[in-house]
Amino acid sequence: MKLPIDIPALLTAAIDIDKACSVSVSANILIDESATPEFQVFVRSGFNSESANSRVMVSYFPTQTPDAHVASDIAVIAAGSNPDVGKIAAGFREQGTPVLVVAENAEAVHEAAVAAGYAIPDEDLISLGEGEVLSDELRGTLADEIGTWIVRADSEKRLAFSIAYPFVRRPLAYESIRTTSLQNAGVGVVVFVPGADMPIMTANQAKMVLQIAAAYGHPLSADRMKEIAGVIAGGFVFRGVSRQLAGAIPALGWAVKGTMGYVGTQAIGHAAIEYFEGGGDIAGLAALVGKTTSVAAEAAETVAAKPAVKTVVAAVAPKAKKAAVVALDAAAPVAKSAAKVAWKSLKPGHRNKGKRL
Repeated sequence: MKLPIDIPALLTAAIDIDKACSVSVSANILIDESATPEFQVFVRSGFNSESANSRVMVSYFPTQTPDAHVASDIAVIAAGSNPDVGKIAAGFREQGTPVLVVAENAEAVHEAAVAAGYAIPDEDLISLGEGEVLSDELRGTLADEIGTWIVRADSEKRLAFSIAYPFVRRPLAYESIRTTSLQNAGVGVVVFVPGADMPIMTANQAKMVLQIAAAYGHPLSADRMKEIAGVIAGGFVFRGVSRQLAGAIPALGWAVKGTMGYVGTQAIGHAAIEYFEGGGDIAGLAALVGKTTSVAAEAAETVAAKPAVKTVVAAVAPKAKKAAVVALDAAAPVAKSAAKVAWKSLKPGHRNKGKRL
């Protein structure tokens, strides 16, 4: 069977991803000595790395004077009550270095920064909640937030950051799933030629899986293309279901195809995360993807058959855009559920989650 995708182009994408993983990254970590020792250790230890491509500089202020002129890809400040945090962060921004402030008390840090004339952008400030203690759950939440910031702050090197610092893996995977799902939703909506959407959607899904696999330390080489073929084959399941549903409710056919593109991509992506965080490798991914797509397709068919869908169809003419948004909002839980069902149905493996800070 001829696969609906340009294999040479996919190999090129795999090579590009492999190159992106090997890029050097650097982080400048600044520790406010007024922060509690536990908080200092939490932030600093997250950037311990065994990667040869990672360079980390750590300094403690005010004993050491922070130097924003030292070149680095990112800067992260672990803030206690030092009133100069805003000024220090502003110095890095002036040099063009993305800087994140991780604070024990965001309100106090924000007020001090504003009073000094160095307001910290909201998107560059994360914090413990008032009175919160650094529990394991909170450590995980903060690690995800820091990882998400890194992914968005340096999109060119985000894969390399995920290799160097494991806590970046999951946020990178989620971002890849989000952007690819939206791309495929758009493809389903705007492509009207029968079958023309398939190569585009499957290529997007395959590249997404390649990126997630690479982030978790499993790059795909040329001799492992049969694994990615499983991902591509999974797309046929969703293509068939979306065609049937679109024919059953033609007034909403464009939204159905868009939703199925979104659901399928979300399901495959979340299944890949569950799989790799559970200790799986690239060799067994195809089986999981096949199971995931089948479960997600069945779930989507069930949802589409409900009376609520018929109500949406009746109102689609005056509310088409809103209907599409509602459909996509409802699709994510279906996709996540499908991924979990598929994962649990396979032979149990190690269930350890990704490394946290």
